[in-house]
Amino acid sequence: MSNERAPKALKDSIRSDPDQWTEHLIEPTTLEAFFKDCTGMLATGCGHREQREMADAVIGDIDDVWAAIEPDQPSYACHKGCSWCCHQNVMVTFPELLKVLDFLADPRENRTRDGLRKHLDERAGEIAGKTSNQRFDEQIACAFLEQGSCSIHPARPLQCRGGFSEDDNYCRDLLEDRETTQDAIHNGAEAGKFLLAPKMIYNSAQLAMASALKDAELDGRAYELTMAVAILLEFLEADRLGELTPDDLSPAALTKIDDNFATPPSDSNNR
Repeated sequence: MSNERAPKALKDSIRSDPDQWTEHLIEPTTLEAFFKDCTGMLATGCGHREQREMADAVIGDIDDVWAAIEPDQPSYACHKGCSWCCHQNVMVTFPELLKVLDFLADPRENRTRDGLRKHLDERAGEIAGKTSNQRFDEQIACAFLEQGSCSIHPARPLQCRGGFSEDDNYCRDLLEDRETTQDAIHNGAEAGKFLLAPKMIYNSAQLAMASALKDAELDGRAYELTMAVAILLEFLEADRLGELTPDDLSPAALTKIDDNFATPPSDSNNR
């Protein structure tokens, strides 16, 4: 990729600043490869169907990358029913949301959509304006957590796929005594237990997709999973999904607050 042809969405991004790669847990080779692939896919079409297919391809490919390097990584304690980490904001791109929506709309899932939408709306109201730290402290779970398991596991976002921990007790401590646990990590009394390799490659795949969307002048913003799906279901049920604009999803857009991310507070949402 020559400097003259550097994509505008990456010129001022993390990709162009090596000092930020470690800070933001980005693997530059993965980022560049997936950006190239996403740009190529969007060049053939950029509607909802094509964006969902792009999410399918990116997730499938990065899952394959993780499967290839997993044997060389530390063992992890994650298993079905372990849900300590499922109490935080989940950052998603629009194509990932379309993948989740497609899963929820599948009649084979035999879901009661009215009940799901009510639950999502209630949870969206609870988490509006809250950072992940605040959600940990209040123990507000993901709306898709059912009896300790992920109800959208086959369609789960990239951020969920990249989260692995060597010690489930560490994750429990983060949920039940976050401030003490984080202080222990910051002062060196305790070491973090999250695996770096999967986090870096899944982060890179997601950033690549978002950057390709922005480069194509599409919606490359980061959204909070629960709040965004609540909005999408509303449009889907009204048969207005094709009318959806980025402004409609603004209540679910994540913005950085200090070292954390949150959606706008509920009093600024106009849904």
